Amino acid sequence: MNPSSRPAVSFCFTTFKRHDHLKSTLESVRAQTFGDYEVIVSDNDPAQSGRAVVEGMGDARFKYFPNETNLGMKKSFNASLNRSSGEYIVMIADDDPVYPDMLETLMKIKQEHPGYGMYLGASNWVVTDPFIATLYKVKTGVTPLLSAQPEGTVTTYSPSAFLKNFFNMNILPYYLWSTGFVRRDIMVERGGVPDYGTAFLGDFAYLSVMGSHSGVVVINKALGHQTIHTQNYGRDQNDQIKMAAVNFVAYVGEKIRNVEGWPEIEKKMHHFVAVWVVSHLSFLHHYFRLSGSGKAVDLKPIEKEIFAVPFMKKYHFKYWLKTYFPRVHNMGVALKKKLSKSN
Repeated sequence: MNPSSRPAVSFCFTTFKRHDHLKSTLESVRAQTFGDYEVIVSDNDPAQSGRAVVEGMGDARFKYFPNETNLGMKKSFNASLNRSSGEYIVMIADDDPVYPDMLETLMKIKQEHPGYGMYLGASNWVVTDPFIATLYKVKTGVTPLLSAQPEGTVTTYSPSAFLKNFFNMNILPYYLWSTGFVRRDIMVERGGVPDYGTAFLGDFAYLSVMGSHSGVVVINKALGHQTIHTQNYGRDQNDQIKMAAVNFVAYVGEKIRNVEGWPEIEKKMHHFVAVWVVSHLSFLHHYFRLSGSGKAVDLKPIEKEIFAVPFMKKYHFKYWLKTYFPRVHNMGVALKKKLSKSN
């Protein structure tokens, strides 16, 4: 390829029979104030139902590629990566729109802080279902997920500092891969989107592995949002939760263990995964109990498997407390935060 024709950024999509979500997110990309990009859409639907949506954009930068079979989310993302040519890559789900100034903002901080491997912004949640909003204890509509720093604050991190703060959730209250970009050569070197048998924890595996290479620059500004709706992944894949916990630790650990301060980072990674498992299992417990769908799901066998994992054992009581005595659990969390601030 002629280097002069290479786009600065490639948006890499995977999609499967979600036309409305795909169209909305593609339109959010087309609205970018920085226009040197391409869009690669990898369609897991053998019937090629996404073709009309992509070709309907009427823009040569938007490129459609049907997969011969349903590759699954991770392999389809990596098919998009293989078909891309941009210097930087945005991995983006078909239901997570970006805001118009996303690329312009990231390009600006890249110019001001050159040499890092990943440039990342904050995100919002947009919750579309009232019942889901109740379970997450938020309102329908937009929930901002900025840090306590002034909006627009830019912070640079070495690989070690990024991982320590990332796994402690000290950088942002939530992380979304769609609101950042990574140097393509780093993505290729690190094996693309982490594929360890499940889509659970995918954003976090991706960001931690890519951020461990050459450090990260983070801006405390929402550059897009995750759409929280009734079709989100993770409500019918309960058998994969243990796999996610065990395989995330094994896969990510193998990729990042050479980073300075690894023993401390490994402990923080275990805690990060355990907190996610506790939160997700507790969410599912209330989701199935209160949804009124009539769908009876017995989580006890899954709980037994998960809390038999060595690093998960000490979190069993925390899960029990969070699930069955949430007020007591929340009081304990609030007290812990208050004591940590006073120290």
